Amino acid sequence: MADKRELARNVARAGGRGLALVLAGGIAAAALAAAALVPWPEFRVEPPSTVVEPAETGQLRVCPGPLLSLGDDAADATTAVSVGSTSVTTGVSPDDVEITETPLGAPENPNADRDGTPLAITTEAGAAGAGELAGAQGQRSERETIAGFAAAACDEAVAEAWLVGGATDVGRSSIVLLSNPSEVAATVDVRVSGENGPVEAPSALGITVPAGEQRVLSLAGLAPNLRSPVVHVTSTGGAIAATLEHSVIEGLTPAGVELVGPTAMPATTQLIPGFVVPTAGGVDPADDHAEGDDHPAVRLFAPGDEPVEVSIGVASESGGGGAGIDVSLEPGQVTDVPLGELDEGDYTITLEADAPIVAAARATTGTPQAQTAPGGDDEESSVDLAWTVATAPLLDDAVVAVPRGPGPVLHLLNPGDEELEVLAVVDGEERVVRLAPEEAASIELEQRSVVELGGADGVHATVSFSGERALSSFPVRPPGPLDSPIVVTPR
Repeated sequence: MADKRELARNVARAGGRGLALVLAGGIAAAALAAAALVPWPEFRVEPPSTVVEPAETGQLRVCPGPLLSLGDDAADATTAVSVGSTSVTTGVSPDDVEITETPLGAPENPNADRDGTPLAITTEAGAAGAGELAGAQGQRSERETIAGFAAAACDEAVAEAWLVGGATDVGRSSIVLLSNPSEVAATVDVRVSGENGPVEAPSALGITVPAGEQRVLSLAGLAPNLRSPVVHVTSTGGAIAATLEHSVIEGLTPAGVELVGPTAMPATTQLIPGFVVPTAGGVDPADDHAEGDDHPAVRLFAPGDEPVEVSIGVASESGGGGAGIDVSLEPGQVTDVPLGELDEGDYTITLEADAPIVAAARATTGTPQAQTAPGGDDEESSVDLAWTVATAPLLDDAVVAVPRGPGPVLHLLNPGDEELEVLAVVDGEERVVRLAPEEAASIELEQRSVVELGGADGVHATVSFSGERALSSFPVRPPGPLDSPIVVTPR
């Protein structure tokens, strides 16, 4: 009997333990189910960061200085010598802000004391808003080596610029001007590409431009015998204002000069407003052997590694129908595309590509042979050329300075899909310009005037000059991002 009672107690104990295990399992399952229904606390770790407001600085622009000529001194054919002085016009908003003009050093120009040097124009910190300081220069030359009119905007110094224009083949001279307005030396790389691809020029890498000075490079010394150069300038240390001077001689007759500022940065869409064709004519776009400067053309370059398809639209600024041209670009090779037969007038060039490109368009007032009358001399037969570069969209407000020069015109383009109403204040006189979507318009200006633009957000603009034996243009650029706040995230 005792054994039976002990057996019963063992069974009871085992059953109790089993029941406890079952109950514990049920409680655990219930706890897990409840945990699935109750939201867990979230823990997120945000990387430490801060918004850095750069110290407020004054606005700064750099004017490239007087025209230069190579080879005037037979004993030193590589020295670039100035051929007269240039006229600079400045403007700022508000118009009572003081503008300081500081000449930069030009140690390579033996005529600098007489003709002047590049010029830095500045305002005090906070005195003018971004994009509301402007300067521009204009100069006419009638020399045996250089004849024509050249205008240029005074630009911001930047770390990267693309110069589209010039040539170094027979009768063509191109000079790269590198101005450093900063207080530290700049180390500059100048890379050149042409119609046959990149040019090997080790001497153009690591060029030192001292603080507050201008260096001058002969493009022919770096890349001789190029019909279609494109120059890519990058700098470290001090920022650089880069300009290309292009001059032409046909036989013994000077046939134009131009100062070419930076074009818009590489993009799949490029716009060239205010392209002036002073005389009717041109060459068929299918003529891939067209040479010389006496016909309207657009220069294209794709800096990538793959072929690029480009669609070129040429439309009259007055609203007439435009021509369409399709072209294929080989990577690394520069292509000049004739724009066909164009009537005299002002045009907008639209470029759509399937990869980023840079671009600028060239026009001339004619050819020396066409303008030489019986018994005429070289001065009567002089012509001029201009490079009109691609532009970037403006901010809402902008200031435009118009230097001394023939027939200045401000060209405005609205590439957007909404109508814009731009207020242009020209020397205190207000004008309202209404721009329908994809419409262009122009305002005739006076020499040495200042234009303040309001409501210009997204507008593209160019200033052109045209007259007897004179043709030139420069873009109206938005300010760079140098004064924008920066978010800093430590690694």
